[in-house]
Amino acid sequence: MHIPDGYLSPSTCGVMYFLALPFWSGALIRLKAVLSTRVVPLLSLFAAFSFVVMMFNLPLPGGTTGHAVGMGIATIVLGPAASILAISIALLVQALFFGDGGISTFGANCFNMAIAGSLVAYAVYRLVGAGASLTARRRVFAAGVAGYIAINVSALLAAIEFGIQPALFRDASGAPLYCPYPLSVSIPAMMIGHLTFAGLAELIVTAGLVSYLQRADPSLLRITAPEAPDRDSPREAGEAVRWPAARKLWLILAIVLVITPLGIVTAGSAWGEWSAQDFENPGARREMAAASRNQAPPSQAPKGLQRLSSLWTAPISGYAPRFVKNAYFGYFASAMTGVGIIILFVLFLSRVFRARAPNPKRQRASFLEKTMSGFIRATQHAIFAEDLARSDGLLQRFDPRVKLTGTLALIVACVASRRLIVLAALLLFACLLAFLSHVPLKTLLVRVWLAVLGFTGLIALPAVFLTPGVMLARVPVVDWPITVQGLRTAAFLILRAETAGTYSLLLILCTPWIRVLKSLRFFRVPALFVLIVGMTYRYLFLLLQIAEEMFEARRARLVGVLQPSERRRLLAGTAGVLLDKSLQLSSEVHAAMQARGYRGEVHLLEDIRMLPADWLRLGAAAGISVLAIWFGR
Repeated sequence: MHIPDGYLSPSTCGVMYFLALPFWSGALIRLKAVLSTRVVPLLSLFAAFSFVVMMFNLPLPGGTTGHAVGMGIATIVLGPAASILAISIALLVQALFFGDGGISTFGANCFNMAIAGSLVAYAVYRLVGAGASLTARRRVFAAGVAGYIAINVSALLAAIEFGIQPALFRDASGAPLYCPYPLSVSIPAMMIGHLTFAGLAELIVTAGLVSYLQRADPSLLRITAPEAPDRDSPREAGEAVRWPAARKLWLILAIVLVITPLGIVTAGSAWGEWSAQDFENPGARREMAAASRNQAPPSQAPKGLQRLSSLWTAPISGYAPRFVKNAYFGYFASAMTGVGIIILFVLFLSRVFRARAPNPKRQRASFLEKTMSGFIRATQHAIFAEDLARSDGLLQRFDPRVKLTGTLALIVACVASRRLIVLAALLLFACLLAFLSHVPLKTLLVRVWLAVLGFTGLIALPAVFLTPGVMLARVPVVDWPITVQGLRTAAFLILRAETAGTYSLLLILCTPWIRVLKSLRFFRVPALFVLIVGMTYRYLFLLLQIAEEMFEARRARLVGVLQPSERRRLLAGTAGVLLDKSLQLSSEVHAAMQARGYRGEVHLLEDIRMLPADWLRLGAAAGISVLAIWFGR
């Protein structure tokens, strides 16, 4: 079931990664929530056990081989979330270090065995074993059935993924690009062996270990049987694992490690795990045909399979270290190496999770402090803009009508320009204006350049691959072409947005808000619109102040540590009170503004007048815009 690189198309691999991602994320979240000294050694143990048990190849009908996975026992002891991680870690080590399964198909392999297998095993075990005590024989039967059904569901998913490839992905001549066998071949070839030998192996392993744990430490079975009658007074699952039982489990793993060389006694390879070179090997071709209902494979490996098969070269490919001459000892050394890597990897994950685990003593402060800091940052940004607008910079000395008109003209020039060099020149000119106006480039970087790059870049990215033209390179794995015209199109979109955004921010930072409103009335913008904009600006500051006072009062009265549900209720209640206050204040603010005679007209202490220098500046802005449009044609 370890699908190699090349047997699935890049789009299929992408879909499988996308489907597996939420399960990995959810499993990690649940693991962090129950992280303890009990979970870490058990996760290491069952990840290592899964890795080792998959090295025991069993002969299957048709001359191929198969193996158990260990998903059943891992799910029963660890629960589905930790089992997903344990099996995924084992598959990751196999793919990276030993070439057993592909890198591009890692998501598919994990979805089939770690995710679907664990979830199916959990559902079947809970259903069949419902109501039975932890030491009942029905638990052993339920474990065997769960392991048997889980591995066959995993095999069926792999067979479907194999079989849909020739129907969906072909070259111009109609030849399959990836796996060459359709569903009518892949499903029988995969399922016959797993419904018999491989399924029985998983059944025996799962049922046997559950029977052992019923005698050694029944509390290890409590996680997936919380409703089981506690007839034999087993210890609760939250306690530490009894060391004699834990030592025996590790001893079982050690014994299995010692006999791993038996895994290469069986001749042949698993169905669908042939290399690209096997398609041209007469002996391998006969084996492929015998295992595929006597349907001969293509005379040479499909093009896509051949291209992707060399995507990753494992350092210990085929569990055969180059420096070890004896194949059996090399297989044993590979098993030891893989188990060591898994243990170290799990310990690394546990250390990372412990370092990032929130401190309960600081949860209350962090929750309120983050909210408070958000209000403070919003107020500081507004105060910074007003202070900067009143500083003695170049743009600050311009008439606001000149700045508004000039900014609009330069933005029009950015949109109309069709040359990258002109857009780059306009952006450099904006940076020069920012420098002369005392606007920190860091402010432009944070507020405009990074934000625009993240948003517009995401929109422009498909153009790099979808725009036809001269191919510059290809993206590995997915094989998407990168064209010169695509890069040019994306660069135009990003640079236009960056330049227009920079000019807009300069207008805001270098002009007091009241003067912006006055300029809008000069251009005959309706008084109602100016009234709404001006009232909104004033009202936002008042609302921020009220929210800050509310959270400050809440923090002063809060005692103890809030649970997540209580924090959610607190946030919802605060939002409701703030909404009620905002509705009340909106009427009061509007009435107060009307009582003072405000009707949308903006009045300044000193009237603004266009001086000769302002007319020259306006002409310069218009001239630069016209030149940019002319040279950018």
